[in-house]
This record gives sequence, C-alpha cells and structure tokens, in this order.
Amino acid sequence: MSLFLRLLRFLALSAFNLLIRLIAVLIRFILLPILQATLRVLLALIFTSFAATVNGPRQFIDRLASEWTRRIIELVDGRDHIDQIFSFCRLMAGTMIVLGWLVSILFTVAILRVVSSFFI
Repeated sequence: MSLFLRLLRFLALSAFNLLIRLIAVLIRFILLPILQATLRVLLALIFTSFAATVNGPRQFIDRLASEWTRRIIELVDGRDHIDQIFSFCRLMAGTMIVLGWLVSILFTVAILRVVSSFFI
C-alpha cells in the first residue's frame, strides 16, 4: 500500500507543478503584456493631464486638437468638414485630459489611504 500512496503522491505533485508552471506561463505571456499596455496608457493620460495643467488646459486642448486635426486632414482628401473634425478633436482632447485628472486623483487617494493606514 505504501508504494501505491507514494506513486499517487508523485502524480499529484507532478500535476500540481505542471499546473503552477502553466499558470506562470499564462501570466507571463498573456496577462503581463496587457498589464504593461494598461499602465502605459494610464501614465500617458496622467502626463498629458499634467502638461495641460502646467500649460493651461484651454490652450493645451486647442493645440492638441489642431495637431490631431492636421494629421486627419493629411490622411483624408476632402476638406469639407474641418470645423466638425476640429470640434470632435477638441472634445476628445478635453475628455482625455479630464480622464487623466481622474486617474491621477484616484492614484493619489489610493496612495494616501495606504500611507494613512500606517499612522492610524
């Protein structure tokens, strides 16, 4: 009976090790790139919103929207709807900046909650 239990234990440990390695591979090659891309997008939002805060939000939104509009016009032949494209780009730039402010506020609140939990 002891030999059977040793074999069963060996098979269980082998299956467990295989499962752990499979989970590690999934995390390393699937979840890690997704997490890195998400963090890059969040950092870009935060830095863009900080740049807008430093340079003045209205002027920064107009400058960013004009750059985006110029790139869109270079790609498209028709120049009939430049005003609508610029308005849409202004909306997207403003939304991106506000979203960056919200993300930075959430990060700040999370960090303050962790720091204040040490002192309370």
